[in-house]
Amino acid sequence: MGGLFSALNTASTALDVFSRALGTSQTNVANASTAGYAAQQATILPIDLSGNGGGTDFISVTSNASSFADASVQASSSQASFSQTQTQQLSPVNQLFDITGSSGILAAFQQFSTAFSRLAVTPNDPTLQAGALSAAGTVASAFQSVVAGLDSQQTQVDSAVQSTTSQINSLASQIQQLNVQKAGQNPPDPGTSASLRSSLDQLSSLVDITVTTGANGTVSVLAGGQLPLVLGDQAYTLAAHPSAAPGSQISSSAGGNSPDSFTGTLGALLETRNGTLGSLLGSGTNPGTLNTLASGFASRVNALLSSGANSTGAAGVPIFTFDTTNPANAARTLTLNSAVTGDQLGLASTGASGTSNGIANTLAALPSSTAAADQIGGVSAETYFSNIAASVGGQLSSAQNASTADQTSLTSAQTSRQQQIGVSLNQEAATISEFERSYQANAQVVSIINQLASDTVNLISAGGATL
Repeated sequence: MGGLFSALNTASTALDVFSRALGTSQTNVANASTAGYAAQQATILPIDLSGNGGGTDFISVTSNASSFADASVQASSSQASFSQTQTQQLSPVNQLFDITGSSGILAAFQQFSTAFSRLAVTPNDPTLQAGALSAAGTVASAFQSVVAGLDSQQTQVDSAVQSTTSQINSLASQIQQLNVQKAGQNPPDPGTSASLRSSLDQLSSLVDITVTTGANGTVSVLAGGQLPLVLGDQAYTLAAHPSAAPGSQISSSAGGNSPDSFTGTLGALLETRNGTLGSLLGSGTNPGTLNTLASGFASRVNALLSSGANSTGAAGVPIFTFDTTNPANAARTLTLNSAVTGDQLGLASTGASGTSNGIANTLAALPSSTAAADQIGGVSAETYFSNIAASVGGQLSSAQNASTADQTSLTSAQTSRQQQIGVSLNQEAATISEFERSYQANAQVVSIINQLASDTVNLISAGGATL
């Protein structure tokens, strides 16, 4: 009789094992579309192979999670977000540098050249003099307009840096809370693990992260490989200082040295501010290419007009004003001196070979002049502008090409991880069918043993014997 009860206990335990295995597969199916979910694998270890000496079947549940696959997706996500954000930020900057001559600084240069060419024919014509001054004012306005656009873009970038930093801090807090949950789970809840993986993926799109997983499944996260964000059950906040020098713009409440650059959305924003906008508007001791062009052109115009004489023989006067104390403020402050009148223009060259329109002719040729005295940085004003436009356009084109390639890499990494850790409904269907057959077989065994035990009890009772 004892043998029957032992067999019944063994079969009942096996029934429970297969029931739990079925539950694992059913959980997989229910979470097939859950972001970050890693499939669980139930393995049935036959009697006495569990190592526990229990003499019954034993179930082992493991996860398909892969830290390598996660790291690959996170790195690809950071890079894809970097190039995509850079494309978005550079597009409006590129639009400020029209190289067709239909608008902007290049168009203003061409209008300036045309106006002084006409004036050179009849230098004493008041209407043409007024037209030349108006064209000079258009040059100043064009520079101010571009600077206003760049300032607006920089303000938008600074706001986005602050917003992105806040999102990073929010996700770091979520990850810390999930760490606390995981530390208290035994066995780990696959739903918590899925939420943690999803949060890390979101975080990696905002900033490049280094993730270390502890024995209990909790993670430690560093931003940019250096700044602590999450260390076990502690979360730390990042603070943004966009106007600071690179390497000092982002800090962690935990301390630590910030890297000079990041990837992800945050990295692209800082790169746009420090690189593209910084090179145009200037920063530190660098005046910026736009300011160099503005001050170089305006200074040469002023020098030429001051060296000439007007129709009465009086010395000409400069027509442009700008901040000469701060080289990084030249384009922003470039204006036409409204007090200057047409008859004050020093259009006549002086000296033995002077002519009544010598300066006017020189000014007409100035935007495209290759004369050493007229050049800015070794090239003409128009070429200098074209080089600026080409640089911005090249950066945008590179970002667009990188964005396409980076998105392809991200999709590939995500697909590879999904194939490795995700739920295969076909596989789960086969597994469920297998476990159901095993469950049904064990249920039949339990039923048979139970019937045998009942029959045995009845026979013993009928014979008057005691158990």
